[in-house]
Amino acid sequence: MANDLTLDKTALRTEPDHETTGWPPGVPYIVGNEACERFSYYGMQSILQVHFTALFVAQGMTSDAAGDEAKASIHLFKAGVYAFPMIGAIVADRLIGKYLTIFWVSLLYCAGHAVLAVGDGSLTGMFLGLGLIAVGSGGIKPCVSANVGDQFGRGNRSKIETVYQIFYFSINFGSFFATIMIPWLYSAYGAGVAFGLPGVLMGIATFIFWLGRRNFVHAPPKPGGRLGVLDVGVAVCLFTAFASYLFFEKFLPWWGHLAIFVGGLGSGLALFDLRQKTAADDGFLSVMIHTCRAWVSGKATRGAGFFGPARARFDEATIDGPRSVLRVVSVFALVSVFWALFDQHHTSWIQQAGQMDLWIGSDRGILLKSSQIASLNPMLIMLLLPFAKFLLYPGFEKLGLPLTPLRRMTVGMAFTSLSFVAIWFVQKAIDSGAPGSVHVAWQAIPYVLITLGEVMVSVTGLEFAYTQAPKRMKSTIMGFWLLTVTLGNKLVALITLANRGMSLADSFVLYAVLCAIAAALFGLRAYFYVGKDQTA
Repeated sequence: MANDLTLDKTALRTEPDHETTGWPPGVPYIVGNEACERFSYYGMQSILQVHFTALFVAQGMTSDAAGDEAKASIHLFKAGVYAFPMIGAIVADRLIGKYLTIFWVSLLYCAGHAVLAVGDGSLTGMFLGLGLIAVGSGGIKPCVSANVGDQFGRGNRSKIETVYQIFYFSINFGSFFATIMIPWLYSAYGAGVAFGLPGVLMGIATFIFWLGRRNFVHAPPKPGGRLGVLDVGVAVCLFTAFASYLFFEKFLPWWGHLAIFVGGLGSGLALFDLRQKTAADDGFLSVMIHTCRAWVSGKATRGAGFFGPARARFDEATIDGPRSVLRVVSVFALVSVFWALFDQHHTSWIQQAGQMDLWIGSDRGILLKSSQIASLNPMLIMLLLPFAKFLLYPGFEKLGLPLTPLRRMTVGMAFTSLSFVAIWFVQKAIDSGAPGSVHVAWQAIPYVLITLGEVMVSVTGLEFAYTQAPKRMKSTIMGFWLLTVTLGNKLVALITLANRGMSLADSFVLYAVLCAIAAALFGLRAYFYVGKDQTA
């Protein structure tokens, strides 16, 4: 077993078969793993708002205060899920490779589900379990899609688009059924079973992935060895410096955060200098640190541009990579507000559904759970993706208004703002009547709007990032893209905790206005953005 886990690297394929035109043998194992992993994640996520609220009520909070605290806790968890890919990508690419990274963090993921299943009755157990899942899911996230691409050679490269379509469909297919099934299990059999089943699925996902170990192409990490350890050390120290306030602002005084920031930053820079002395690197971090140090120390020449100091050490092609990344990041920054709204369909929208009439069918035949309503999102994704591709975008083309990627994203953010206007109207109707007087079917309208926003922002954003990033910077760009999700969820947590007691209706108005402003600013930035296709 030990040999299977560490792998005999001499027996592994490090390059795909460029002659074959069929499917790579490792793909079924990767797709099977992804389907089970996504079922486990979305199933667990679907009951967090309801369960956390119950736990906070048991601590003596009022229902409204407990709902706010639950919402903030869940959005901090999601922030962690999308921040840890920055570490997972470095570990995979520079130290141990994608297979071992996915395998080992999957075991942490399984441990997190186990802690949730046995510690479901305590806040400590919940926070510990979710922390392990955040590391596990975050570590997997940057590796999976890249691992798929590694399996294809020149002969079957044309099948990559198809396999990613299968991936996206399996994610939403699994999400739909998980969001239907797990809330029912929670109601019928309790939290232990409802959290336990996603853990079983994650265990199956890990086992399927392990079965395929001899069928995969294992792209070797670069540089690996001692240099890889130093690269990971730099990433962990810098991540710790900037993540302290992001995740633990409630638990430490300001001077504690400052000490962690200074210690993490100083340690990271010291390890970086050691790494550069061992073997100089010319990646994104190297160019940025060299440039920033020159500006801080006053050695930069004014008028030479921000990257002026870097020209003394790096050639123009090397500098162009970080320059392109920063251009794209300047566009990404406002997308954080989109995620602040979108991810609330698993929190505040569930809170609203709990106040509505959840009976469906003739003679009130079936009583839905408030957590199950979120299944509308993956179901609508499977419908609206082809609608956008084959009808919406061509329709705008015929009108002489071609929707470029940045225009799509602007319109998508506008749709997202409108979804919160729609959900506000629903909440006002609820507030003006008795609990249960408004049927939950009215939530379908905001769900259609926010899912259209997802199609036009999330899917298009990935396409935009890939085309604009230089080849060696594509992983870096993906990391920054995922960080926009982190920042959006952190924004929700901050607003929720700073405005305890704010009514749902008022919060929906606040977020609708924020997203409308962000959409306008995004459109303005998009208008002046000069793109450069770097897919060749």
